[in-house]
Amino acid sequence: MTFIVESLLVFSIASSSPKSNSSFILACMSEHITKDGTAFFIRKPHENDAEKIIQYSKLLFASTDQVLATPEEYTISVEDEKAWISKTLNNSSASTLVATMNEEIIGLLFFVPMTKIKNRHTGEFGVSVHPNHQGRGEGRALIKSLLNWANENDRIEKVFLNVFATNTTAIKLYKDLGFIEEGKLMKAIKQPSCEYTDIVQMYIETIRA
Repeated sequence: MTFIVESLLVFSIASSSPKSNSSFILACMSEHITKDGTAFFIRKPHENDAEKIIQYSKLLFASTDQVLATPEEYTISVEDEKAWISKTLNNSSASTLVATMNEEIIGLLFFVPMTKIKNRHTGEFGVSVHPNHQGRGEGRALIKSLLNWANENDRIEKVFLNVFATNTTAIKLYKDLGFIEEGKLMKAIKQPSCEYTDIVQMYIETIRA
């Protein structure tokens, strides 16, 4: 999982009706199978997911020190979460995905496009998986879904991420998917234990690029 996963993203875009959102979400849903043969789905979120996303995020932040935010710093309200979902759904250069199993959220991914003229061909993503579901393929499927979308997006040429250097499992996954290390931010993280951690920067170019 990357360290920006707890960010609250706000985009200035128009909202659409709940009915049209629901139809769009259903059309974008895809079924996947975990390593142990269990089915799960990847789809775009809707506003009704807001409370579940918050609960999922709180559990995640409490379960690992490989993300930037601590549980006490995560104070997003349901209304804020709904606003974030509504705005990101309609930004053609952004992408947000949830992985679900039995109607429960087990994974989350979001892609944030850069906005300046000189860097808007790039964007950063963050991905996470529920602690009880890690290592079963959900994270890999979320990232592949993002890359499939990015390859079809007329604007995006480079997808990049930042990950704790100590998160070796995630780094291995990213490399398996074709991401290349392009740099490090030395001692960028200071854990509550006073231990420093570097941030590894990785990227992949879209097929079109």
